[in-house]
Amino acid sequence: LIGLPNSGRAVGAVPNPTVTGPIGAEGIKGYPLWDSWFDLKGLGYEEAEYFVSGTARQANGTTAPYTTRIIVTRPSDPAKFNGAVMLDWVNVTAQFENAVDTAEAHEMLVREGWAFVHVSAQAAGICCTPLTPKVWDPVRYASLNHPGDAYANDMFSQIAQAFRSPQGTDPLGGLPGARRLIAAGQSQSASKLDAYVRQVQETAGVIDGFLIHGGGSKNWAAPPPVPVLHLLSDAEASPAGPTQSENYRLWEIAGTAHSDFWIGYHQEVGQGPRFAGGPKRPTEAEQELHAVAGNYGETLHPMQAACIFAGATFPMRYATSSALKQLDRWIADGTPPPQGPRYAFNGTELARDAHGNAMGGIRLPPIDVPVARYLSDTCALGGLTVPFTDLELRQLYPTHAGYYEQMEARTASSVAAGFLLPEDAADLLKRACAAKSRWQDLGGGSC
Repeated sequence: LIGLPNSGRAVGAVPNPTVTGPIGAEGIKGYPLWDSWFDLKGLGYEEAEYFVSGTARQANGTTAPYTTRIIVTRPSDPAKFNGAVMLDWVNVTAQFENAVDTAEAHEMLVREGWAFVHVSAQAAGICCTPLTPKVWDPVRYASLNHPGDAYANDMFSQIAQAFRSPQGTDPLGGLPGARRLIAAGQSQSASKLDAYVRQVQETAGVIDGFLIHGGGSKNWAAPPPVPVLHLLSDAEASPAGPTQSENYRLWEIAGTAHSDFWIGYHQEVGQGPRFAGGPKRPTEAEQELHAVAGNYGETLHPMQAACIFAGATFPMRYATSSALKQLDRWIADGTPPPQGPRYAFNGTELARDAHGNAMGGIRLPPIDVPVARYLSDTCALGGLTVPFTDLELRQLYPTHAGYYEQMEARTASSVAAGFLLPEDAADLLKRACAAKSRWQDLGGGSC
């Protein structure tokens, strides 16, 4: 085996760390920071927090001890486990941990029997703001010790190794079957995973594929060694690239913001009370929250105009779910996802239609049958939504039946193209049907 430069480590020789747990009701709070805010039992799932310890190595060969933590969400019934494990390198841009891809794809992950993991990979996620573990519960998390982000790649590899080939405590609780490990990360985490693929994956070899969401580069000096699906919003639009590669697929989702209403609403209305010490809510509370959080501008909500805290409503979650499922199939049987069409540009600027919405890219139904202006790259990271007035709606679609018919056709096309899952298509059309209230008694129709 050939050694890594300056590391003294052989190819593929990722150490197996020590996994401790599950961690129970220890500490001041008695439960993990950023655990599920609702009861998972009704979904046939359970979660457990573990501490992971070892010695990590940075690129120049320097080593340091570490202890971090993970939260594992897994099917309670082993027969439900589909063999796929998503390692979510949680985002810490706001100086607290935000599991964006877990939140966006949560419904698909549970429906399909995935296990998914909140990975505290970066130092800012561990300490030292009021929203980090060591401050939120200094007793429970007294042993956590992150030596710095220069060690994060190796820590992440070792955590992956603990799932691929567990020694001692199995963080999946002994779930049977092949384990396909998919790393996902959004924004800053996407850039971290982009660097990981280029600098670490070839020699570590413990991860099977990557969802790089909202960050990273479209250009590759050498093809990625494993499947990479690159998911971008309007905020990251640029005419440069991409490099063509059999292991790389680019999806640019027209109308989407870097962050969005779904994420903001989950954080504030769902996770906020739990962070403050509130009890877990019933399983049904999740669906009640989704009914509002899934708004794509078809009904009015005051937070659609709330800068950053909520943001644009265009449903990136549908694309995230489809991307992960397609990526898993690519790994499992070699069937690659479709290559997405590129954004359209006026010079270096993203081209926009008469409504102000993005042109080109992957066009999910609400962008081609619009009910709102998606100001997706304004207001810093979040974007804004400006729903059309009732008059504007009736000018575009004189009857709700006509609007719904167009949505049905575009939805069927998106499913056939592989960019929208059938279950999400049903969710979207249910929302489009409920929007008939916007037409009031002027030809509202039925669906």
